[in-house]
Amino acid sequence: MNEKDFSDLGREIGEKIEKFANSKEVRELQENIRMTVESTMQGVSRSVKEAADNVNKSMEANRKASSSNGTSKTVGQEPYRYEKQAKTKPPVKKYEKKRQLPVKKSPEGSVSGILLGVFGTMGAIIFFAYSLVAYSLSFFAAQVLGTMLLPVEVPLAIACVCTAAAGVGGFLRSRVKRFRKYVKAMGEKDFHSIKSLSEIVQKKEKFVLKDLKKMIRRKWFYEGHLDEQGTCFMLTEDSYHMYKEAQKELELRQEEAKRLEMEKELLEQDPVKKQLKITIEEGKEYIRRIKKANDKLPEEAISSKLDRLEQVCVRIFEHIEENPEKLPDIRRFMSYYMPTTLKLVETYQEFSEQPVQGENITVAKNEIEKMLDDINIAFEKMFDKLFEDDAMDISTDISVLSAMLAQEGLLKDEFTIKNKAE
Repeated sequence: MNEKDFSDLGREIGEKIEKFANSKEVRELQENIRMTVESTMQGVSRSVKEAADNVNKSMEANRKASSSNGTSKTVGQEPYRYEKQAKTKPPVKKYEKKRQLPVKKSPEGSVSGILLGVFGTMGAIIFFAYSLVAYSLSFFAAQVLGTMLLPVEVPLAIACVCTAAAGVGGFLRSRVKRFRKYVKAMGEKDFHSIKSLSEIVQKKEKFVLKDLKKMIRRKWFYEGHLDEQGTCFMLTEDSYHMYKEAQKELELRQEEAKRLEMEKELLEQDPVKKQLKITIEEGKEYIRRIKKANDKLPEEAISSKLDRLEQVCVRIFEHIEENPEKLPDIRRFMSYYMPTTLKLVETYQEFSEQPVQGENITVAKNEIEKMLDDINIAFEKMFDKLFEDDAMDISTDISVLSAMLAQEGLLKDEFTIKNKAE
């Protein structure tokens, strides 16, 4: 390229720069800067004027106080003037320090993206222009002289490389820009939905999800995590642990709800099991209320009787739960014995809490204590009676087994035993 071509290119670049300097955007920017400077200077001037007015008012007040006391201004009055002046100062606004987010301050592409964009664009313009001029001159030279003057392939390849660099720079700048938008939107919150972040950067949720995954892998978010469903982003490790705990609790609740639903279906299909469950739950509630009353009683004697009552009731319901066929055997026990016993226990506990223990209360408490002994004995007998059928079955099995062993000659017969006894 000769000197004339370079001068034309320099003139063209100068014209574009001058056009840009005289453009509407530049003029608006200059106007905004001018207005900002003017408003700032006006604010400073106003603040200085207000401070001067406050000082003048303070001095005027001091002079009036001095004239009323018949004395002139002395050195001892200076602190008073300073004190009044200090009180008239506007309060200084305290700014709270923002927390440091666990994010990278200068992610990759912050500087390189700008450099690639600027130099890539400039290089692409220059070398594409050079290639165009070289091709034009070579074309005319080929028409006139029959030969090519300037090579075009090398600058054209450089122009393509510069274009690619400019594209890479634009990609890096846009990614850094999105990252800064994410960080700005996060503020003081640790949990952020992918949907809200997609609205901020004006991208689809799938794009934002992939974008955040790449940023997490590049350690732009030092403690960033995504949930398993890909719907929520967590900024810190603490928020991620909270999410994991909440997820476990949710899974446990879902499993428990599923178990209860299956159990409910089974109970609906089997009325016996349903009635058994109701009876067991009701029995546990009786025991719980008896234990609650027992915990409030300080007397050792009555407390030991109630402990004994709790134990026998627990054994009864455990046995019924293991042997549902015996549920009809405790029908009266559930319909009358347990409710009445609970009423006596709670009445005793209510009497014990009375501040004045009169004769009637004392007599009633003694009767309940004696009755608890009878109740314990009766409940223990009833518990033993639940094994009556099992004991009979065992006795029958023993008799049958003994007879069979005797028939096989595996046991000594009664005649031989009697003779030896004589």
